Amino acid sequence: MVATLEYVFEQAQIVSRRRAAAINRPRDLVEAVIEDAKEFFFSQHFMVAIDIVLSTSTDQAVRKQILDISRKARRPVEGAWAEALVAGGVPAAVAGDIVALTLGVVRGMALRTLWDNDPNWFDQLFGLWRRMIKIFLEAEQKRGRLR
Repeated sequence: MVATLEYVFEQAQIVSRRRAAAINRPRDLVEAVIEDAKEFFFSQHFMVAIDIVLSTSTDQAVRKQILDISRKARRPVEGAWAEALVAGGVPAAVAGDIVALTLGVVRGMALRTLWDNDPNWFDQLFGLWRRMIKIFLEAEQKRGRLR
């Protein structure tokens, strides 16, 4: 079970890092981060991983292995997307935070599908999130906080 999850997470990491590295300054890098995150967090693989983590709450050794696999696979993805944002003009001071918050939003919506699955509403929320980031970056740049 642990080896299977490790393989699935490694494969997802490879795909995500390739996507981030292949970005050639698209109009909306945040959209690319969201789409990549949706592909991972809305997948059956992620939901199976959640089931396993929750079911291993009494077996701390297995739980630790699974959480370590997740960290090992997802942290490089976050770093790759942060680098892509910086290359696209987002200040390094906030790029990692924007990626972390974006992944948190997508992951939260993915988990919400367990009791309320409304893809149209989720898309509206993701659109709102993109606009919020754009407004934030523009405001911070005007104030001279981001360079």
